[in-house]
Amino acid sequence: MPSRTAAAPLPPLWRNSFLHRLMLATLISQMENRLLAESSATRTLENWLHEHRLLDPHQTLRAERDVGAQRPCPPDLAAALDIPAHPGANALRYRKIRLVGHGHIYSEAENWFVPQRLTKNMTDTLEQTDTPFGRVVSPLRFTRQLIRREALWSPLPDLWETHPQPPSYKEGAEPLALPPHLFRHIALLRTHAGAPFSLVVETYTPQAFAFGPPPQP
Repeated sequence: MPSRTAAAPLPPLWRNSFLHRLMLATLISQMENRLLAESSATRTLENWLHEHRLLDPHQTLRAERDVGAQRPCPPDLAAALDIPAHPGANALRYRKIRLVGHGHIYSEAENWFVPQRLTKNMTDTLEQTDTPFGRVVSPLRFTRQLIRREALWSPLPDLWETHPQPPSYKEGAEPLALPPHLFRHIALLRTHAGAPFSLVVETYTPQAFAFGPPPQP
């Protein structure tokens, strides 16, 4: 079994200046919009990392599964899966993974899925391997419906547009401290026929922005 990747802080690429904060806010928005527009978060994240040279052109993200992890599905989310009122013990399975590449964690995901709505081969692969969920269920030609978006950090303070701003770039500005997580998406996956089969909670880290700002002229 591969060794587990430990979370590591970003190198001091981004500085605590208004320009860098504004650039980060724009980049986070761009990445979120792309994730919301596509069905596969794994593929979208990989494309982003390839474009920004954080992954080699033909490299894919690797999933690290938290073997034995268990967590009940929150009732407000479970209702979206349209499970019978008194389901059996195996009506809902849980999976927790981290998507990693080059020793960095790019996202963490929790997933509840209905095994009866997948093939046996899909269920066995999900429970016995670290293959990313989207790759396993791709034959279902699934669609993705956002249930909730949570902003966990903003580069710009509230009402920043109402206050005087410092110069766009300040030589020698201190490194900008980034939190462990930036934002979270909670989504419902449906088969091509429209049947809900999975709930995913995906939390994204700043590692996807470790390419840093462009050099100053």
